[in-house]
Amino acid sequence: MARGSRSRGKKRMRFSKLYTYTACVRPGGGTTDEFPAGGGPEFSIVVFCNTPEKHFQQPAYKYKSNYVSTTKYNLITFLPKALFEQFRRVANLYFLLAGAISLTPVAPYSAASLIAPLLFVVGVSMIKEAVEDSRRFTQDQEINNRKIKVHSGQGKFKARAWKKLRVGDVVEVGKD
Repeated sequence: MARGSRSRGKKRMRFSKLYTYTACVRPGGGTTDEFPAGGGPEFSIVVFCNTPEKHFQQPAYKYKSNYVSTTKYNLITFLPKALFEQFRRVANLYFLLAGAISLTPVAPYSAASLIAPLLFVVGVSMIKEAVEDSRRFTQDQEINNRKIKVHSGQGKFKARAWKKLRVGDVVEVGKD
């Protein structure tokens, strides 16, 4: 292959063409306003380092918070989601249908003999799910309230909760 054919394919990144993160101006003189978000095949997001307030003055992008949540349920959704999870299991669904059939007058056995074990198994499983989810919630709270050091200017770092970390913050990374 000829040496010049490489330039026709994928362009190489040149460090002289990168955005400077503090001023957010291209070295050639063009500002970032000339390149609207999603305005072409090359989509880029400019991050203002150490000036996170600029991300909220110019809300071109909706950034997610740094809040960590690994819980499955909340107080409102616990009962419907937990019941759905329990009756996705074939055995629980079978006993539910058998219990419903046993409520009819043609059933040879009483409804309590099928519904009571089903209620016990589903109840114990839901209690186990609630305990596991509450443990996940407490672990999430520990992580979200963990203190990290964020640059506040003039080379000083201040402690801030992990959940309050924002896009553009400069953090100090240390050894364990």
